[in-house]
Amino acid sequence: MRLIWTLFGRRGAGPTAPRLSPFKLGVVCIVVVLVAGILVLNRNYLSTTLRSGQTFRIHFARDYRLQPDLSQVKVNFVPVGVVTDVQREPDNSALVTVKVDNGITEKIRTDPTAVIRPTTLLGGNYFVDLIPGGAPGAFSGTIPQDHTRLPVELGQVAQALPPPALSGLQHTVGDLDQTLRDGGGTELDKLLADAPGALRPAGQVLSAAQGTHPDTDLTNLVSGLETTASVLTARQGQLDSVVTNLHTTTSVLSDNRDAIARTIADLPSTLNTARTGLQDLDTTLGKLRDTADSARPAVQQLNPTLQHLDPVLVRTAPFVTRLNGLLVDAQPLVQQLVPASQQSTSVLDNLRGPVLDRVNGPIKHFILSPYKGTGPYATSTTDQPMYKELAGAVANLDKTSSLLDANGYAIAIQVGFGLGSAGGLPVNPQVLLDHIIGQSAPNPQEGR
Repeated sequence: MRLIWTLFGRRGAGPTAPRLSPFKLGVVCIVVVLVAGILVLNRNYLSTTLRSGQTFRIHFARDYRLQPDLSQVKVNFVPVGVVTDVQREPDNSALVTVKVDNGITEKIRTDPTAVIRPTTLLGGNYFVDLIPGGAPGAFSGTIPQDHTRLPVELGQVAQALPPPALSGLQHTVGDLDQTLRDGGGTELDKLLADAPGALRPAGQVLSAAQGTHPDTDLTNLVSGLETTASVLTARQGQLDSVVTNLHTTTSVLSDNRDAIARTIADLPSTLNTARTGLQDLDTTLGKLRDTADSARPAVQQLNPTLQHLDPVLVRTAPFVTRLNGLLVDAQPLVQQLVPASQQSTSVLDNLRGPVLDRVNGPIKHFILSPYKGTGPYATSTTDQPMYKELAGAVANLDKTSSLLDANGYAIAIQVGFGLGSAGGLPVNPQVLLDHIIGQSAPNPQEGR
């Protein structure tokens, strides 16, 4: 009231001053209403302007119904700020400025993601959802467009579906409603009642599915599955042939299940035997390793030897071919050698005993001992063994037999007695007789 009195009353007037006229009072009321209306209409702007916090920008592909000073900014669906400005770029993208509470830039870390989400499934108001990401630290700068996403509304999904699919969806919704009325709701309530106990292990499973590097492992797994699916569907019919072959393989395994079972039952003993063999092989390989260094030069020289051996083998091939025929011809001889060897065995059996005992006894002793004469020959002795004396006598006899005279050889051997047995004659009677017979015989050439 003091303000009103100051504006429209007399300067220095107080409550005891004269009252305003009705006209002035009406003007004052109109001004107050207008100011209050302006304040009410701009309460969001005033609230955002007077709100403390930190400001940064987000680059979206489209603004998608974001309203300055009205659309909220949330982290994990908890309001933390408000959109302060939306600027449309020449490429129809939107550069959105947001103001968040102090400390929020540290919570969203250095590489956050921004998503525009509807407040309800059917749309309505939209808000900006900040998803933390990156290394610990305060975010500064602008969230790029590749780190932002726009919402997908149910209406857009419905427009993308063909009419038969929409009709089927309507029937599906109707059937779902009927299922819930027929007791499905009760079962759903039971499921929700049991869900808390199952959600904890499910959370552990989901945490394990993220891998040791949650930022990359699950993404790489999905990318690998996508690549696998692309490869499997690259060629039409190939996956069908693989499944068919797999069915054939399983059928064969099923038909031979008894043999496979016996094989598996014998597998432990087989593995034990294999382990023993591997241990022995390890010993052999150790010895081979010790000898490999010394054998390496010989192996290196073996290659030239084999190269020279190739033409030899080529030239030997005809001989080997002929040798086969020779072996065929020699087969009867070998068969005849069997009885001959049996007879030789009997001869050798006869030689054993007295014959060999005599050879090993007095004959061997006589040949190896020095000669000493007895009786009239007692003076003829020698220190050399008898076999050397016999060898010398045979050598002297051979030299004498090579001498010739008018009667022939100095030494001649004749079985029995004849004219040539008398030695020392100037003319051999046998030669003389042969000469006389030769001259008295008629000449076949003279009779013609």
